[in-house]
Amino acid sequence: MVLKILIGDDDPAIVAYLTAIIESVPEAVVVATANDGAEVIKKFEKNKPNVVILDIDMPGKNGIEVARELAQKHEDIYFVFVTAYSNYVFDAYELYSFDYILKPIDEKRVQKTIKRLKEKVYADKVVNCAPKRNIAIQVEGRRVFINPNEIVFIESIKPKVLIRTMKEKYLIGAELHTFEEYLNPRDFFRCHKGYIVNLKYIREVIPSGRTYEILLHSGDKILLSREKEKELREKTVII
Repeated sequence: MVLKILIGDDDPAIVAYLTAIIESVPEAVVVATANDGAEVIKKFEKNKPNVVILDIDMPGKNGIEVARELAQKHEDIYFVFVTAYSNYVFDAYELYSFDYILKPIDEKRVQKTIKRLKEKVYADKVVNCAPKRNIAIQVEGRRVFINPNEIVFIESIKPKVLIRTMKEKYLIGAELHTFEEYLNPRDFFRCHKGYIVNLKYIREVIPSGRTYEILLHSGDKILLSREKEKELREKTVII
Protein backbone atom coordinates (compact mmCIF):
# COMPACT_ATOMS: atom_id res chain seq x y z
CA MET A 1 0.00 0.00 0.00
CA VAL A 2 1.35 3.43 -0.98
CA LEU A 3 1.03 6.23 1.58
CA LYS A 4 -0.09 9.39 -0.22
CA ILE A 5 0.96 12.69 1.33
CA LEU A 6 0.15 16.35 0.66
CA ILE A 7 2.53 19.05 1.98
CA GLY A 8 1.30 22.56 2.76
CA ASP A 9 4.13 25.04 3.38
CA ASP A 10 4.99 28.39 1.81
CA ASP A 11 8.76 27.79 2.04
CA PRO A 12 9.98 25.97 -1.14
CA ALA A 13 13.17 24.83 0.60
CA ILE A 14 11.18 23.16 3.41
CA VAL A 15 8.85 21.52 0.88
CA ALA A 16 11.81 20.14 -1.08
CA TYR A 17 13.51 18.87 2.08
CA LEU A 18 10.37 17.22 3.42
CA THR A 19 9.67 15.62 0.04
CA ALA A 20 13.15 14.11 -0.07
CA ILE A 21 12.82 12.73 3.47
CA ILE A 22 9.34 11.32 2.89
CA GLU A 23 10.20 9.64 -0.39
CA SER A 24 13.26 8.01 1.18
CA VAL A 25 10.73 5.82 3.03
CA PRO A 26 9.54 2.91 0.83
CA GLU A 27 5.94 3.19 -0.42
CA ALA A 28 5.56 6.81 0.71
CA VAL A 29 4.98 9.46 -1.95
CA VAL A 30 4.22 13.19 -2.01
CA VAL A 31 1.24 13.49 -4.37
CA ALA A 32 0.93 17.30 -4.17
CA THR A 33 2.34 20.42 -2.54
CA ALA A 34 0.68 23.76 -1.77
CA ASN A 35 1.94 27.13 -0.53
CA ASP A 36 -1.22 28.52 1.07
CA GLY A 37 -4.34 27.31 2.89
CA ALA A 38 -6.76 27.61 -0.02
CA GLU A 39 -4.43 25.66 -2.29
CA VAL A 40 -4.09 22.90 0.31
CA ILE A 41 -7.87 22.41 0.35
CA LYS A 42 -8.10 22.50 -3.45
CA LYS A 43 -5.29 19.99 -3.95
CA PHE A 44 -6.63 17.74 -1.22
CA GLU A 45 -9.93 17.36 -3.05
CA LYS A 46 -8.10 16.58 -6.27
CA ASN A 47 -5.48 14.13 -4.95
CA LYS A 48 -7.21 12.51 -1.91
CA PRO A 49 -4.08 11.92 0.21
CA ASN A 50 -3.98 9.80 3.37
CA VAL A 51 -1.86 12.36 5.20
CA VAL A 52 -1.64 16.17 5.17
CA ILE A 53 1.55 17.77 6.49
CA LEU A 54 0.96 21.40 7.39
CA ASP A 55 2.92 24.44 8.40
CA ILE A 56 1.04 26.62 10.89
CA ASP A 57 2.00 30.03 9.48
CA MET A 58 0.78 30.10 5.87
CA PRO A 59 -0.79 32.86 3.75
CA GLY A 60 -4.56 33.09 4.05
CA LYS A 61 -5.89 30.33 6.30
CA ASN A 62 -3.29 29.01 8.72
CA GLY A 63 -2.55 25.32 9.14
CA ILE A 64 -4.91 24.85 12.10
CA GLU A 65 -7.81 26.46 10.20
CA VAL A 66 -7.12 24.31 7.13
CA ALA A 67 -6.97 21.12 9.20
CA ARG A 68 -10.21 21.99 10.99
CA GLU A 69 -12.01 22.55 7.68
CA LEU A 70 -10.73 19.30 6.17
CA ALA A 71 -11.45 17.29 9.32
CA GLN A 72 -15.11 18.34 9.26
CA LYS A 73 -15.54 16.75 5.83
CA HIS A 74 -13.09 13.85 6.00
CA GLU A 75 -12.83 11.85 9.24
CA ASP A 76 -10.07 9.52 8.08
CA ILE A 77 -7.27 12.05 7.44
CA TYR A 78 -4.08 12.10 9.46
CA PHE A 79 -2.53 15.51 10.11
CA VAL A 80 1.11 16.22 10.89
CA PHE A 81 2.12 19.76 11.79
CA VAL A 82 5.67 20.86 10.98
CA THR A 83 6.19 24.33 12.37
CA ALA A 84 8.50 26.71 14.20
CA TYR A 85 5.75 27.51 16.72
CA SER A 86 5.17 25.36 19.81
CA ASN A 87 2.19 27.33 21.12
CA TYR A 88 -0.35 25.69 18.78
CA VAL A 89 0.19 22.17 20.10
CA PHE A 90 -3.10 22.03 22.05
CA ASP A 91 -5.10 23.25 19.04
CA ALA A 92 -3.43 20.50 17.02
CA TYR A 93 -4.27 17.93 19.69
CA GLU A 94 -7.96 18.81 19.50
CA LEU A 95 -7.83 17.91 15.80
CA TYR A 96 -6.43 14.44 16.62
CA SER A 97 -3.22 15.27 14.79
CA PHE A 98 -0.79 12.38 14.47
CA ASP A 99 2.35 14.37 15.24
CA TYR A 100 3.61 17.89 15.92
CA ILE A 101 7.18 18.40 14.72
CA LEU A 102 9.12 21.56 15.50
CA LYS A 103 11.53 23.17 13.05
CA PRO A 104 14.43 22.83 12.42
CA ILE A 105 13.36 19.51 10.95
CA ASP A 106 14.95 16.33 12.25
CA GLU A 107 15.22 13.89 9.34
CA LYS A 108 15.08 10.74 11.48
CA ARG A 109 12.06 12.04 13.38
CA VAL A 110 10.16 12.64 10.13
CA GLN A 111 11.10 9.21 8.77
CA LYS A 112 9.91 7.56 11.99
CA THR A 113 6.60 9.43 11.79
CA ILE A 114 6.07 8.39 8.15
CA LYS A 115 6.77 4.74 8.99
CA ARG A 116 4.27 4.84 11.87
CA LEU A 117 1.71 6.49 9.60
CA LYS A 118 2.09 3.68 7.07
CA GLU A 119 1.33 1.15 9.80
CA LYS A 120 -1.68 3.09 11.06
CA VAL A 121 -3.23 3.72 7.65
CA TYR A 122 -2.80 0.05 6.74
CA ALA A 123 -4.37 -1.05 10.04
CA ASP A 124 -7.31 1.31 9.51
CA LYS A 125 -7.84 -0.01 6.00
CA VAL A 126 -7.97 -3.60 7.26
CA VAL A 127 -10.38 -2.74 10.08
CA ASN A 128 -12.60 -0.58 7.91
CA CYS A 129 -13.06 -3.38 5.39
CA ALA A 130 -15.26 -5.09 7.95
CA PRO A 131 -18.83 -3.90 8.37
CA LYS A 132 -19.29 -1.46 11.26
CA ARG A 133 -21.68 -3.00 13.74
CA ASN A 134 -22.83 -2.51 17.28
CA ILE A 135 -21.66 -4.98 19.90
CA ALA A 136 -24.40 -7.27 21.23
CA ILE A 137 -23.97 -8.46 24.83
CA GLN A 138 -26.11 -10.60 27.14
CA VAL A 139 -27.07 -8.82 30.38
CA GLU A 140 -29.36 -10.66 32.81
CA GLY A 141 -31.22 -12.42 30.03
CA ARG A 142 -31.45 -9.28 27.87
CA ARG A 143 -29.60 -8.61 24.65
CA VAL A 144 -28.09 -5.11 24.80
CA PHE A 145 -26.54 -3.39 21.78
CA ILE A 146 -23.63 -1.00 22.37
CA ASN A 147 -22.14 1.41 19.87
CA PRO A 148 -18.33 0.96 20.18
CA ASN A 149 -17.87 4.75 20.04
CA GLU A 150 -19.77 5.02 23.33
CA ILE A 151 -17.43 2.66 25.21
CA VAL A 152 -15.12 4.54 27.62
CA PHE A 153 -13.09 1.53 28.78
CA ILE A 154 -13.30 -2.22 29.29
CA GLU A 155 -11.82 -3.81 32.41
CA SER A 156 -10.95 -7.43 33.02
CA ILE A 157 -12.50 -8.72 36.25
CA LYS A 158 -11.92 -12.42 35.69
CA PRO A 159 -13.86 -14.42 34.75
CA LYS A 160 -15.86 -11.41 33.54
CA VAL A 161 -15.30 -8.00 31.98
CA LEU A 162 -16.74 -4.64 32.92
CA ILE A 163 -17.85 -2.46 29.99
CA ARG A 164 -18.11 1.21 30.96
CA THR A 165 -19.96 3.69 28.77
CA MET A 166 -20.64 7.33 29.68
CA LYS A 167 -24.12 6.30 30.90
CA GLU A 168 -23.98 2.65 31.93
CA LYS A 169 -21.85 -0.19 33.29
CA TYR A 170 -22.22 -3.80 32.14
CA LEU A 171 -20.61 -6.85 33.74
CA ILE A 172 -20.59 -9.83 31.39
CA GLY A 173 -18.83 -13.15 30.95
CA ALA A 174 -16.08 -12.54 28.38
CA GLU A 175 -12.35 -11.92 27.92
CA LEU A 176 -10.54 -8.74 26.97
CA HIS A 177 -8.83 -10.19 23.92
CA THR A 178 -12.23 -10.78 22.30
CA PHE A 179 -12.90 -7.03 22.31
CA GLU A 180 -9.30 -6.17 21.37
CA GLU A 181 -9.69 -8.17 18.16
CA TYR A 182 -12.95 -6.42 17.25
CA LEU A 183 -12.41 -2.78 18.21
CA ASN A 184 -10.75 -0.29 15.86
CA PRO A 185 -7.06 0.08 16.90
CA ARG A 186 -7.16 3.70 15.81
CA ASP A 187 -9.66 4.44 18.60
CA PHE A 188 -8.96 1.81 21.28
CA PHE A 189 -5.73 1.02 23.12
CA ARG A 190 -4.71 -1.85 25.41
CA CYS A 191 -3.22 0.36 28.11
CA HIS A 192 -2.68 -2.40 30.66
CA LYS A 193 -3.11 -6.17 30.81
CA GLY A 194 -6.42 -5.51 32.55
CA TYR A 195 -7.77 -2.59 30.50
CA ILE A 196 -8.73 -1.40 27.02
CA VAL A 197 -9.39 2.35 26.77
CA ASN A 198 -11.11 4.53 24.19
CA LEU A 199 -8.47 7.15 23.31
CA LYS A 200 -10.98 9.96 22.83
CA TYR A 201 -12.07 9.75 26.48
CA ILE A 202 -8.57 10.22 27.95
CA ARG A 203 -8.31 13.47 29.89
CA GLU A 204 -4.95 13.13 31.67
CA VAL A 205 -2.09 10.72 32.39
CA ILE A 206 -0.98 10.82 36.03
CA PRO A 207 2.25 9.30 37.46
CA SER A 208 1.40 6.87 40.26
CA GLY A 209 4.42 5.41 42.01
CA ARG A 210 6.39 3.40 39.47
CA THR A 211 3.51 3.27 37.03
CA TYR A 212 0.70 5.56 35.74
CA GLU A 213 -3.03 6.15 35.93
CA ILE A 214 -5.33 7.47 33.20
CA LEU A 215 -7.98 9.99 34.21
CA LEU A 216 -10.98 9.75 31.89
CA HIS A 217 -13.69 12.25 30.98
CA SER A 218 -16.15 9.98 32.79
CA GLY A 219 -14.27 10.68 36.04
CA ASP A 220 -12.92 7.12 36.24
CA LYS A 221 -9.25 6.29 36.76
CA ILE A 222 -7.70 3.21 35.17
CA LEU A 223 -4.19 1.74 35.11
CA LEU A 224 -1.52 2.45 32.49
CA SER A 225 1.59 0.28 32.58
CA ARG A 226 5.07 1.79 32.11
CA GLU A 227 5.57 -0.10 28.86
CA LYS A 228 2.19 0.98 27.49
CA GLU A 229 2.80 4.61 28.49
CA LYS A 230 5.56 4.71 25.86
CA GLU A 231 3.18 3.30 23.23
CA LEU A 232 0.50 5.82 24.23
CA ARG A 233 2.93 8.68 23.60
CA GLU A 234 3.40 7.29 20.08
CA LYS A 235 -0.35 7.61 19.51
CA THR A 236 -0.62 11.23 20.62
CA VAL A 237 0.97 14.58 19.88
CA ILE A 238 4.63 14.71 20.89
CA ILE A 239 5.79 18.05 22.24
